[in-house]
Amino acid sequence: MGSVLKSEKVYLVSTDIGIMKTHIETVTGYDVEDIVHDKAVSQARAVQFTNIGKMINPNAPTTSRTLPSAWLNNDTTLDN
Repeated sequence: MGSVLKSEKVYLVSTDIGIMKTHIETVTGYDVEDIVHDKAVSQARAVQFTNIGKMINPNAPTTSRTLPSAWLNNDTTLDN
């Protein structure tokens, strides 16, 4: 049957690599498949943000450090 979403909260945080969204969900029926999926998404995002962070020039103005790739909605590719 899978997990069922009970509540969610979303927080937006402005960073040098763009706006980051923190999404907190409360679910019931969280099973092994959900754990494996969330771990894979977490690892993919860690690699993505590490690569983006390597491209930031700390000496550039803030607008130059905001990379377009951080603004893309990656939820559709990682969460489906």
